[in-house]
Amino acid sequence: MALVPLIQPPIMRLLTTKKERTIHMAYSERKISRRTRVLFPLLVTVVVGALAPMAIPLIGSLMLGNLMRESGVVQRLTGAAENEIANVVTLFLGLAIGSTMVANAFLRTETLLILMLGILAFGLDTAAGLVFAKFLNWIGRGGLNPLLGAAGISAFPMAARTVQMVALDEDYTNFLLMHAMGANTAGQIASVVAGGVLLALLSAG
Repeated sequence: MALVPLIQPPIMRLLTTKKERTIHMAYSERKISRRTRVLFPLLVTVVVGALAPMAIPLIGSLMLGNLMRESGVVQRLTGAAENEIANVVTLFLGLAIGSTMVANAFLRTETLLILMLGILAFGLDTAAGLVFAKFLNWIGRGGLNPLLGAAGISAFPMAARTVQMVALDEDYTNFLLMHAMGANTAGQIASVVAGGVLLALLSAG
């Protein structure tokens, strides 16, 4: 995931034209009611749970944090989760993983193949997203910047920032970050669903 800023830009420039990369998209801030913001994580959890029950632990954790923030009734817990708890969990996760990465377990052919497969997956996801976004842009008669297709992956928020970086390189007045964040969020949720389906198929097999 940390290699996304290195993997995506060459693919973006290869599969899109300069004219497509400089398409500007209007941004209009809409007021979303509190009821909608509270219902969203609940509905996502129910729908994803129905489609892929194996994904409930992951999507449930993601949506719980969203619900805590949007409800506004547990502000102290929300602040702790966003700061102290997140920092501690990140630290211990790094220590736990780092302590088990001994050479004889990590520097193996299987591990390197998994890393290469991950890089290939990000590359193919980016290419597929760009091609589909180009198709949508063609249908919409030039109203969609195809770069947004590259944001529809699970690397949140790195993919959205990379899309913004490439867009600014072509035109410093072209701001796609908020549009890219929306596509990136959708890609993250879709990745959880796809992972749950895959786990269910492997468990059934």
